Amino acid sequence: MDISLEQLNEIDEIILQKGWGDLTNNRGELINSITFELFERVNDHEEFVLLKSLIKRYFLCTEYDQFCFKIAKHIEDLFYNEPIIIIPVSDKDRKIKSGHAVSYDLTRFLDDDKFSEMQILESLDSVSNRIADFNIIVVDDFVGSGSQFRAFVKKCAASYGLQAENVYLYSIAMMAKARERISDFCYAAIPMVEFSRSLSDPSELDQAIDPIQVYGRIEARADVGRNYRRGFLRSEALVTMKKTPNNTLPIFWCKHDQHGKLWPAIFPRG
Repeated sequence: MDISLEQLNEIDEIILQKGWGDLTNNRGELINSITFELFERVNDHEEFVLLKSLIKRYFLCTEYDQFCFKIAKHIEDLFYNEPIIIIPVSDKDRKIKSGHAVSYDLTRFLDDDKFSEMQILESLDSVSNRIADFNIIVVDDFVGSGSQFRAFVKKCAASYGLQAENVYLYSIAMMAKARERISDFCYAAIPMVEFSRSLSDPSELDQAIDPIQVYGRIEARADVGRNYRRGFLRSEALVTMKKTPNNTLPIFWCKHDQHGKLWPAIFPRG
């Protein structure tokens, strides 16, 4: 589809409104340039309208520190003079994950004098015989499907006898669907920002357009693995934190098109 001058101006206005005009992605590419390249992949007006709507709703976290500060103040207020443990969500191999960045930043903003005891840990091994004495505050920057958090709590329950009523999950951002999936695994899930699914849930998009069907036409031109269609577990996220999670619609991060050529990924994962 040839993009008209009027449409170019529409795209440019969205980029300026979002403050992306001078930003680069993790490959050093100007976001505005790659955005225009992605729009060049649309074939018709419906696809143009949908992609424009997705870009408008995209959440690029440029205020990471401020969100971590907000989480810290919330924790201080809620758990004043109580014992707490801050621990990042991790997988079975304990690899460095996004939650580690949040837990590290919280060390800058939390005042340990506000609590009767505060520990920031990578594992609960050292307090395994005192688990019930603490409020366990699990942190992550983004919760897309909730699967990793559920697995983490199950593992801690089996290893240390951790009870869901002692667990609190804090995140910068969270999908509303994920909150539903983890409701039985913690006492409370507290995101600073919460998002609905970008295609399946109601939006202000023109009702004449079927978002899933139209999006599927665009995604079909990209090299997307079966498990990541519409984002991991069909999360339909529009989120980039320090990295772009695989829950985000893959047209924004995949590497190649169906012919093996580079895909214009605005926010590549790495």
